[in-house]
Amino acid sequence: MTARISTIETFITRADLVRFNVWFLATAPFTYKYMLCIALGVLSYLVYDRGMPDDVVVWMVMVTGSLLTGFVATLVYFLWCIATVLMVSKVSNGILGKHEYQCQQDGLFEKTIANETLHKWGALGHVRQVGSLLLLQVSGYQYHVFPRHSFENQAQMDAFRQQLLNQVNQAKQLA
Repeated sequence: MTARISTIETFITRADLVRFNVWFLATAPFTYKYMLCIALGVLSYLVYDRGMPDDVVVWMVMVTGSLLTGFVATLVYFLWCIATVLMVSKVSNGILGKHEYQCQQDGLFEKTIANETLHKWGALGHVRQVGSLLLLQVSGYQYHVFPRHSFENQAQMDAFRQQLLNQVNQAKQLA
């Protein structure tokens, strides 16, 4: 049986936030819906402005151009999101810097320089490991990030991940 980890300290850096946001934005369905909406908007405008093309080559150029425009717009949006997160993230607002977590009977207690919060086990969402990050979903787009450098070794990170999974799943079964 793996040892129970009751307390973990993390130190969140800007690089950790970039890694998380790259993963999140690349896997969020919204990102691809946004790209498709932009592409369809551009294609609709082209058809409206130039009329319905008769030639397959013209259709292919219009569709390809629309998809490329959607991709570029999504990339700009992607970079804007990451830049915004980096601009507002500070130690003083509790996003960067030291986070202390305690696994308690009724939930996960988090303490930063800015706040103290108890997240009930049953209210927490998915637990997953993405590269060097262990992620715990708090709500739709909000996650606790546990970087690999917060643990002594991979085995300790795996044990903590399993512990979080057990606590969240057990709470959901009781609900």
